Amino acid sequence: MIYENRIYTAVPGKLGAINDRFANITIDYFNQYDIGMMGFWTDEIGISNQMTYILTFDDMGDRDKKWAAFRADQGRIAAFAETEAEGPLVASVYNTILETTPYSPEPQLSSKVQELRVYDAMPGKLPALHNRFSNHTMGLFEKHGIENVAYWTESVGTSNRLVYMLGYDDVGAREKGWAAFGADPEWQKARAKSEEDGALVRESRHSIMRLTPYSPR
Repeated sequence: MIYENRIYTAVPGKLGAINDRFANITIDYFNQYDIGMMGFWTDEIGISNQMTYILTFDDMGDRDKKWAAFRADQGRIAAFAETEAEGPLVASVYNTILETTPYSPEPQLSSKVQELRVYDAMPGKLPALHNRFSNHTMGLFEKHGIENVAYWTESVGTSNRLVYMLGYDDVGAREKGWAAFGADPEWQKARAKSEEDGALVRESRHSIMRLTPYSPR
């Protein structure tokens, strides 16, 4: 199984129209071509005109075949053109192909709010980062009420990157969970031990997202 993470930055004022198109048109065509859908999100805290979604495929061959059929569908082309009668809806598209790590749970969405986090590792430190997550961080997240949704690496993208998703009941639960996690002596000890030869993460970024009303769960 592979996961395709796609992020749309909307033309100013057009995010609502993008969501309407997904709800009323795009999802029907995804279903028609058996394109798996993990979820569709807008940012709760992050970029106000951004929409994120994750699709699933058996492998790259399956992905390429299904995208080709989707893009060639004349009914879809006409329907999309109608939504863009007054101009394009999407300013830019970012996409990457993800594969779950050996320690990742099977991705499931049971929480109300998700957080997508991206860590770019220091050169040569990605294995150590994986070890820290699998042996320490994940268990401590669960201890403090933070749901481990999924952990991925990019099979097409950046080779030293860890992408993962966490889940919470609400934004307040996120703040409480992270505060407890950061103060946990077990975490502080594990982090210090793992960074005896230097930091593992060069750069990190995150967005807190909420599923759209039309998103499958």
